[in-house]
Amino acid sequence: MANDNSVGRLTAVVSWLLGAILIFASLFRAGQGPIPLLILQLFAVLMLLLSFWTPTRSHSLTKPEVIALALLLLFPLLFIIPLPGLPLEWLPGRDKYIDALALIEQDQLKRAPTLSIYPLKTESAWLTLLLPVIVFVTTRRLAYPYLYRLILLVIIIAGTQAALGLIQFGQGSESPLYLGFAHTHLRSGIGTYTNRNHLAGLIEMVLPITLALFLYSLGRNDRRNLRGWRKGVLLLSTFRGRAAFLYGALALLLIVGVIFTRSRTGIALTILGVLAVTFTFSRRIGGDNVYGPLGTIVTFVVGAGIAIGLTPVLDRFSSADLQGDARWVIFSATLDGILDFFPLGSGPGTYPDIFHAFHPIELGDFFINHAHNDYLEWLFEGGVFVLLLIVLLLGLYLVQWGKVWTKEMWSRFRFLQIGAGIGIFLLLLHGLVDFNLHIPANMVYFAFLAGIFFSDPNQHQVKSTRRSRKRQTPDAVRSAAPDDPAAKPVGPVAGQVGNPFLD
Repeated sequence: MANDNSVGRLTAVVSWLLGAILIFASLFRAGQGPIPLLILQLFAVLMLLLSFWTPTRSHSLTKPEVIALALLLLFPLLFIIPLPGLPLEWLPGRDKYIDALALIEQDQLKRAPTLSIYPLKTESAWLTLLLPVIVFVTTRRLAYPYLYRLILLVIIIAGTQAALGLIQFGQGSESPLYLGFAHTHLRSGIGTYTNRNHLAGLIEMVLPITLALFLYSLGRNDRRNLRGWRKGVLLLSTFRGRAAFLYGALALLLIVGVIFTRSRTGIALTILGVLAVTFTFSRRIGGDNVYGPLGTIVTFVVGAGIAIGLTPVLDRFSSADLQGDARWVIFSATLDGILDFFPLGSGPGTYPDIFHAFHPIELGDFFINHAHNDYLEWLFEGGVFVLLLIVLLLGLYLVQWGKVWTKEMWSRFRFLQIGAGIGIFLLLLHGLVDFNLHIPANMVYFAFLAGIFFSDPNQHQVKSTRRSRKRQTPDAVRSAAPDDPAAKPVGPVAGQVGNPFLD
């Protein structure tokens, strides 16, 4: 018993550390900067050590996940391994750097070459990569009660960021809440981020999981055989009804917040997200569509109405980025670099320093620190290694959809998984025109949602059922109030009460 208590305390500490990372990630310029990033990395390493100190075999990673994570962490290290005796000019795209290295210092040419043109930046990129990997691994190892609280925390964080963005927009470009970044984003909500597109990325990730909780809670009232308006009134008087109202209000706040970021891509993906949630959950409100065909039709109408209503907003409230037209110029120059360094790439983390050689004349003295396309930037830096990793990870993502999409009634955790899967998909699409997955805060939230999505729903459901059976007795069931919204049969004992936080 003492051992179980110590394990429980360690697990609680791990969940608190993960919660601290989730809060801190976006607090200081979305984790951009050496000090905020260092603090996040230190917290993550401590969390990982405590997590593996806690035995949780039932929530261990699958073999494909272990292989994918190992390859993800090992491939940057391949770029910093010294290769003595290998002529630098033999490596694709390196010939133009020989003269530059000679001008800097003669000893540079005497050192064993590496696949990375700038090994120090590759080391830094590897350390940054540790952060989302650790968040993903820790999330996968936590039990559902902890995950549910952390999901609520992420929703609150996104709602707070959206509210801050609304205040910034309302106060104008002189608002002190812009934290010195108003000159680049006039009349746009950016929250504590440095770019409106990155705040939009956070919101579009979190919105589907918020809507999933809203639609699940809509049907989770008591077991009384009530119909029509009386059922709706009764729902609003219950705890779950009030929770549904709160989730709906938060979802509305997120939608309004993404509008006032004035991010074209963010608004467009929000429309797509609303439609995806509508088509996914309209026939499963409450887990088994407790409102029948009428509930499905109403959900379709409301979801389609929101999407249609947001369409003119896309033109009225969004604004073209200063780099809007320049993105295609950057894409073209980045493709030139990919071909020049293919198949090896320039080395992870080297894009801002190496891209100077391909800087387009049309952009003048603009400093290009990212390709505004996550995939092109990764290919520029990692070549064929990254290409294979992207294919592998996307394959695992598609396979996981087959595991979470089932015909039986969906539990709340399955609602959360599918909402997280939709959020992940939206940010992956956003990566085609921006660099959200190079921002530490959004890397953390993406990894957390990925940990939710890749969890085994059957393990969580079985454990919750077993816990309910152990804690409940027939006498306790008979003494339960008949209008308890948590009451429902979960086992062979008639009328047995389930755990309201785990069903």
